[in-house]
Amino acid sequence: MIRKIEQHELDEAINLSLQVCMQCGMDDFDDEGIETFRSFIHNRQLMTELTVYGAFEDNKLIGILGTKNNNKHISLFFILPEYHRNGIGKALFDIMVCEYPVPEITVNSSTYAVPFYKSLGFEQIGGIDCSRGITSVPMKRIS
Repeated sequence: MIRKIEQHELDEAINLSLQVCMQCGMDDFDDEGIETFRSFIHNRQLMTELTVYGAFEDNKLIGILGTKNNNKHISLFFILPEYHRNGIGKALFDIMVCEYPVPEITVNSSTYAVPFYKSLGFEQIGGIDCSRGITSVPMKRIS
């Protein structure tokens, strides 16, 4: 089941983000980057500004997609590793796009997730960037 995350479920979404980031994305973070990411996800004001969708299996949160700027930018997109390549990320993305279609969506992808974003129709729009200890790849999808 996929639905929007309610405010009382936000801590669970934050924990999932950190867990997956530490398991799958560590090549893109130095010590400063880990602190930058933690500061972002633990900033309650910033997190409540996001629209966060969750994928659930038997009431267990297994993936999240968080957007900002009226779904024009993906800020968080994490699926538990044991559920990778099962269509959960695509299903989250498809529901978000159906509920709030926008002409253009951007993301600063981890290097790990570039092939996944390409499968969703994103294209790289710049070189690999390193800012505040986080390596990312700027990407955009035009509808």
